[in-house]
Formats: sequence, structure tokens, C-alpha cells
Amino acid sequence: MTTADSLQAFDAEAARPLVYGADWCEDTQRSLRLLRRLSIPHRYINVDEDVTALERAKALNGGQRRTPVIDIAGMILVEPTNPALTEALVTAELVAPDDARDRLAMQNVGDVDRAARTVGGLLLVAAAQSTPRALRWPLRLIGAALATTGVTGWCPVYRAAGVTSIDGPGDRPHEASRVEWLAHARGSGA
Repeated sequence: MTTADSLQAFDAEAARPLVYGADWCEDTQRSLRLLRRLSIPHRYINVDEDVTALERAKALNGGQRRTPVIDIAGMILVEPTNPALTEALVTAELVAPDDARDRLAMQNVGDVDRAARTVGGLLLVAAAQSTPRALRWPLRLIGAALATTGVTGWCPVYRAAGVTSIDGPGDRPHEASRVEWLAHARGSGA
């Protein structure tokens, strides 16, 4: 590896957002999920396992212990909302606004909704075996389609209707930003 290659690798590593957080922290987990959904390479340091990282995170936050503390190219975010984190990533030019919108639109089924669809679809496929022969394949196909929407986190019916269960009780109930299961998806035109 040449010196230029080493510097380029160092620059790429330095440009990645650094997340100081804790595994038990819901805000940390939410921020990490958003970074993954946006396909943003990042570094995560668990402050419960690294005293030096805890002290650095506290120093970035005026001496208080709050998680997550996210350093994006010198821009410090403390317990950011998803829109604030997305905006910071766009500002730092780690993702283009259109790319962020497209990547977020790739998933429109929340985590609880996904689990229910996957389990329900698989149960429907299994139960189809005990139904009359004429119903077996239609039920298997419906079950497989339902399970597929659960596994992928994307539902074509939700997409056509311009709705999402992300950020509601169908995603992470204890983190829900609304009480309705479905909401209009941003940028859907619906």
C-alpha cells in the first residue's frame, strides 16, 4: 500500500460519522437504524465499554452523559431526531437529498408490521396444506407474498396507496411518533 493509498483510506475513515452510544439506548438504536437505512458507513462506539469514548462524548456535550452523540465531520449532534440526522448527513454531503429520500422510501413497513407479516405469511403457507386442493396454491402464494413483504420491509400496496407504517406503532411502538398505524409517506405524492 502506498502512502497515497494510506492517506485516502484514512480520509475515508475520518469522513464516516462517529456514533457514541449505548446498546440499551433507544435513541442510539434508532439513529443506527437510520444510518443503515440510508446506507451510510459509520463507526459505533459503545460508551458503556469504552471509558475514553464516554469521556469524549461527555466533552462534546458540555460534560453531560446523553446518547447518542454523533460526530459528522465536526458537526456534533446530541440525541438527534431522524430528520435532523438526515439533514446533517445531507449538509455534510454524505448523501444527496434525492438519494436520502429514495433510500428511505425503499422501506415502508415498520418492524412490528414486518414481524407480523413474516409470521402470518409463513403460517398461511403452512395452513394451506390442510385446505381443499383448489385453495392450496392461492393460499400459498398469498402467504409467500405476505412473508416477502415482511422480510424485505417493502409493501407494493403501501407504496401504491402512498402510506407507511415506519415511525408509528407498526414500527417500534415505544418510539412511535404517532398513534395511527399508517401515515402518508413523505414525497409519495399521495
